[in-house]
Amino acid sequence: MKILYLTHTVSWKGGGIFFTAFHQGRVLAGRGHNVTLVSISPSARVGIKRSVVSGVNIVETPDLFWGKGRTGWDPWDLLNRLLMLENKEYDIIHGFESRPLVSIPALFLRKRKHVPLVFTWADWFGRGGKGINRGKILSLAMAPLETFFEERIYLHADGLIAMGEPLAERARDLGISNERIMVLLHGSDIRGIAPLPGGKAREAFPFLPREGAVLGYLGALPAENAGLLFQAFDIFRARHGAEAKLVLIGNSKLNWRRYAPAACQPDVVEPGWTSYEMINRYLNACDLLVLPIKKTFATDSVWPSKLNDYLAVGKPIVATRLRVYADLMEKSGAGRLSEDTPEALAEECLALMKDPDLRMSMGRRARDYAVKELAWERVVDQLEEYYLRIVARARRV
Repeated sequence: MKILYLTHTVSWKGGGIFFTAFHQGRVLAGRGHNVTLVSISPSARVGIKRSVVSGVNIVETPDLFWGKGRTGWDPWDLLNRLLMLENKEYDIIHGFESRPLVSIPALFLRKRKHVPLVFTWADWFGRGGKGINRGKILSLAMAPLETFFEERIYLHADGLIAMGEPLAERARDLGISNERIMVLLHGSDIRGIAPLPGGKAREAFPFLPREGAVLGYLGALPAENAGLLFQAFDIFRARHGAEAKLVLIGNSKLNWRRYAPAACQPDVVEPGWTSYEMINRYLNACDLLVLPIKKTFATDSVWPSKLNDYLAVGKPIVATRLRVYADLMEKSGAGRLSEDTPEALAEECLALMKDPDLRMSMGRRARDYAVKELAWERVVDQLEEYYLRIVARARRV
């Protein structure tokens, strides 16, 4: 099949949804499919860049916006995509989320070329969603747009992939039939993110204690969760009784010092943007991986893709109790769940640090679950079958 992936994020640095598309694409490419992934260029304002990575044709489109503005709204970028795709032929189109840079080209090709269209719904920004955390003015401006694109665009697709049952329920509430919906979680890269042999990952980082506690947090840190993370760490380090560090692995996209108590700031390490290999090393250097998310209507429904990396690296996890992954955590035995308060989160971390045997067994169970249930190859088995069903149904119409 010739498959077109459309994303609204920046290549490589844009967050989980780009990597969802890329990892699905590389597995499909390895099975003989021709996969093109369109994403936003990290910096270009003119010109389209093409490359091939792991068999996936990566196309980066220029965008006039900058920084956080490069998130799928730029008309210039949209024009470039429409002109580029006008004469292309595909067997199926897969749009990741519904923002204009994804949904408008997808619907254009579907109507003009009669190509079946699938969307992945991974995040919740519209009515009652995460968009309310952008600040009053920006929320007032963006909320109607986010709601429109989330609640109207998906209705026109031949299929909808919901990243978790809560989003599938919301899709049903919008009137999308069960036969068009598939629940499919983000996968785990069990080769790129994996336990390192010998247990000596920490030796590569002289600024981390050899015998003390190292807690890790991966990727973007939303402002609404920052206070929970740093206040919990401040309690943890005060009660732990030995040296403790918190490592913000990757790009937190946040001025974290605004949220961290002054007393704990010297014990926070932020390496900044780093390579995939180094991310794996940092994850391996941690004793615990933490996932503190304040419970809201939206976050209770949105799957955090960093959880897949936590599981794949085989480290125990301490996370706040959210519906979207509580069942998985309990089935996998990969860690502990807490209430979304600093005290509760710190107490769970302290309890695990006192029991190294339990941490080790949780880490083994985490890795085992990632390999058996969430490896990208297993996820793509389901996805490929879904594509074939959608294409066959479209041909019968």
